Amino acid sequence: MIARQRFTTCAAVTLFVVTAAALRAGEITGFSWSSGVASVAGAVISPPSSPNNDDVPGTSPNDILVTQKNYVAIGPVDLVFDVRDTGGVTEYLVTEGVSNSTGLDWGSYHIELGFGIGGGFVKSTAGDGLDFDAPDFNSDFFFDPFPSVFPTVSVAEDDIFAGGGVLPNFAFAGYFLLHVDVPDGITSFTIRQSPVAVPEPSSLALACLGLVGIFGYWRRRTRRQSASSRPNRPSK
Repeated sequence: MIARQRFTTCAAVTLFVVTAAALRAGEITGFSWSSGVASVAGAVISPPSSPNNDDVPGTSPNDILVTQKNYVAIGPVDLVFDVRDTGGVTEYLVTEGVSNSTGLDWGSYHIELGFGIGGGFVKSTAGDGLDFDAPDFNSDFFFDPFPSVFPTVSVAEDDIFAGGGVLPNFAFAGYFLLHVDVPDGITSFTIRQSPVAVPEPSSLALACLGLVGIFGYWRRRTRRQSASSRPNRPSK
């Protein structure tokens, strides 16, 4: 009887340890942010229900919700996630709310993967396992929560460029969706995000005037060169 109780107790302890280890696998354990141009309301990070699910097509069940980023000026926001080894690569779905309070309309949005913050940010390198669902890119990337925000999305290993529309000033985009593969061997990583403002009409006018001036200079120079290259006619 005593031997049976000991066996049952050992089995229960072993099951608890194995289950706890499985629950910890692939879990992002912390979140912080850094920016001089925006504020971040916070993030909700659920323990991964499907660790080591790299390259599974479709939406990942491992969720990260960044509730809201409110930009008051144009510049980068660095979202930093602390991670724990998983024994493989775990894919996460990142869902975000983004608010434009910059006083400018945005024409595109750039997202990068890397390490560190601010001036110490270092871009992730090709083949290091940290990527935007490379190489198949078979999960969701969506930046058009209402028509004509950013319907065009180009995804590379460590870069996302969303554009083809406008996020107006004082508009809230809820939500942007992207997927990130998080490998073993790192303790944290950074998702850097930067809006790109639509050029102001005055800037466009100055650019057009500059092009007109350059074209005029080029035409005058071409005419002078053409005239100087002609043979002189003998005087009568």
